[in-house]
Amino acid sequence: MNRTGVVALAATCLSLSACVVPARNDAVYRTDASMALESADSETRTAQLALEQWLNGQLTGPYANVVVTDSEGALGPIQTSFGGMDPSSRAVDELRDDVLQQLSDAEDALAAARIALRRNDRAGVKVAASTLDSVAKKLEESGKRVS
Repeated sequence: MNRTGVVALAATCLSLSACVVPARNDAVYRTDASMALESADSETRTAQLALEQWLNGQLTGPYANVVVTDSEGALGPIQTSFGGMDPSSRAVDELRDDVLQQLSDAEDALAAARIALRRNDRAGVKVAASTLDSVAKKLEESGKRVS
């Protein structure tokens, strides 16, 4: 096999191996779960802050929209990365389900925030900001409990 063929084969193997990765052990899996929760918490709180500043007239609608939309978009890769990691044992299956549910809840809350903001719906944005606060608190508490 020539050098180009070897490089192509290596690239294919690397890309296929990146699809699903088993965690080496439960401690590594818990660390990854904690990091996913922490990242989601950060994105959720960023969007919440943008909503609050928009409500207080300290941020323009278009800028708040970019912040919220970016935060929502950032959640997909977090879910994909954590969801693509196989639990190392049955002992962490429940943790996997819980983390993925919380990530989904955060994504739903961010979508609701984006929609309310784009509609210029002040009451909806207030509700969304409150929901994001609740979701962020749960993400933070779960992240501390997992690690």
